[in-house]
Amino acid sequence: MMKTGSDILFQEPTCSTRRLRRSVVVEVSGETFSINFVAEPFDFEVDQEVLMYFSGKTEFLQQVGRIREVIPCEEGDDAGPTFVIEPIGDPISAENRQHYRVSTISADLKARVGEEQEVDVQDLSATGFAVIASEDYQIGQTIEVGIMHEDERCHGLASVQSIRNFGPGRIRYGLRAIDEDPHTGEFLQVLQRISLAVQREQLQRGGINS
Repeated sequence: MMKTGSDILFQEPTCSTRRLRRSVVVEVSGETFSINFVAEPFDFEVDQEVLMYFSGKTEFLQQVGRIREVIPCEEGDDAGPTFVIEPIGDPISAENRQHYRVSTISADLKARVGEEQEVDVQDLSATGFAVIASEDYQIGQTIEVGIMHEDERCHGLASVQSIRNFGPGRIRYGLRAIDEDPHTGEFLQVLQRISLAVQREQLQRGGINS
């Protein structure tokens, strides 16, 4: 359960580039908690489901919440509206992909990440991949990505899940694929086929790296 004074990051609920905005828990009451955004708030509405990120005991977590009430600020109050939120389900890790990852360093697999072309892919799974890129991205930011492997091509949106800086122009990003159309699941389906194809190639060469 959230605690008063805790920081929570909320992801912008749009289909374009998504960024995080910071909020602070101002009150906890039963199964709900109330937050104020630190800066400009998102335009959340009652009954809207939102994605939030916060620090757990040992890792960075994510959870869905539902907006139960929007309380306007009083005249002259700079705190902005207060949002009453009910958590839905249990929090899950926002750091680790829950699918097998295959190293793609020896496969010379390239990706497009944002405006960057021919970005080296470090590892790949059915739900995401890691790259070495040079641009600066933020945790939770959503960017356009694409991968091509032989005759298979996929492109869509991916959310930045982890960042590791190896020096100027060399930043490792862990990306989680986001399917814009959950009914077709095309992006994830093609990504899974590419992952399996790379695994087969690794096996034929005599080794998959964990």
